[in-house]
Amino acid sequence: MKKKMLFGLLVVGLIVCLTSAPAQAQDTSKFSLFGGYSYLLDNLGTNIACTNSNIDWCGLGKPGYHGYTAAFVYNFNNHIGLEANFSGHNGSPVLLSYPVTSTDNGEILKAPSDVYTYTFGPKLTQPVGNFALFTHVLVGVMHAHEGLADMCVLSTGSEGCFTNAFSSAHGTGMAFKTGGGVDWNHGRWGIRILEVDYIHSSVNATVACSNNFDFFCSQPETRSTTANNFELSTGITVHFGGK
Repeated sequence: MKKKMLFGLLVVGLIVCLTSAPAQAQDTSKFSLFGGYSYLLDNLGTNIACTNSNIDWCGLGKPGYHGYTAAFVYNFNNHIGLEANFSGHNGSPVLLSYPVTSTDNGEILKAPSDVYTYTFGPKLTQPVGNFALFTHVLVGVMHAHEGLADMCVLSTGSEGCFTNAFSSAHGTGMAFKTGGGVDWNHGRWGIRILEVDYIHSSVNATVACSNNFDFFCSQPETRSTTANNFELSTGITVHFGGK
């Protein structure tokens, strides 16, 4: 709740800046293209591949994922534009790890994930000298493929190891993305210093498990899940096309 309140204050502050900052004589190009690095703070929901709430793993928060993002904007004027936005995040971080000893096997639980978001909507910009403050409200779809992989590390004193098990889920659903940031521009080129976005998604996912993971989920099953995530981005912008 505190994170949502802080994000709300950030958006309100940005909107105030957009409406109150003195406009500068900065000629906005007809088109803008952005590309760069993105980090998805994906620890605000439960892994959609985890369907048994009685298992401790299902209560683990998901870690963040590194990724990439791109946006194309058609500018009607210096302040109003239409934006098409894409972001993708991939990774396989370790959730749990039990070290191997001379008598006991080790265990590693990973969460491989691929999350892609495609959104579109209005963008508002306020030029202030070489800087540009912006906010946007975007809607579209999210496609997610998430999993859990439980792997055994054989001990020197053990006669055997359990068979590796996995749970996998994939699905597509609605995505809502809003936030803002600040660019520094010099001629046709610019740097996106920081962009912060809140993403709400609702995905219907098909979940399946390996045979030795059948205690974890039925074979197969469909699950609806919602998530509230934050995305941080930075990168390069280029402006082109005359007014």
